[in-house]
Amino acid sequence: MEKIKYMFMAVLVALVSMTVTSCSDDDDDESVSNQKNPASMIVGTYAGTLRQPGDNTGGAPCYVAFERLSNTTVMLTRFICEKYGIDIKNVNFTISESNGIYKLNPESNLVVDGMYINGVLTMTFQTEGDDTWIFNGKKEK
Repeated sequence: MEKIKYMFMAVLVALVSMTVTSCSDDDDDESVSNQKNPASMIVGTYAGTLRQPGDNTGGAPCYVAFERLSNTTVMLTRFICEKYGIDIKNVNFTISESNGIYKLNPESNLVVDGMYINGVLTMTFQTEGDDTWIFNGKKEK
């Protein structure tokens, strides 16, 4: 009887030790991950509208696509708006993040300003004719 009691206790200890394990926090905290790799937040295709400041008609359909070059750099691979004849390609941006706001800074002499907040991309730029344009769009899934 003493032997059975000992074996029962040994099995119980073994089972408890296998089921009670500590879990480390291996899950990546998304906000920490995105601070180290802000380009990952920008990469993708956006659908939205393009308009000029003061234009309250709703603007014209426009599409924008970004490709990741590094953790902090993306390339604008396509910015197209057929209605206004705008087609911009291959512009690199450095991405910086502060409090969930991602700023796009062009690595060229183009007059472009961009910001990404909660899935919405806003870009303002000037064409060679000094026309100012504003794009607002959401990332396509």
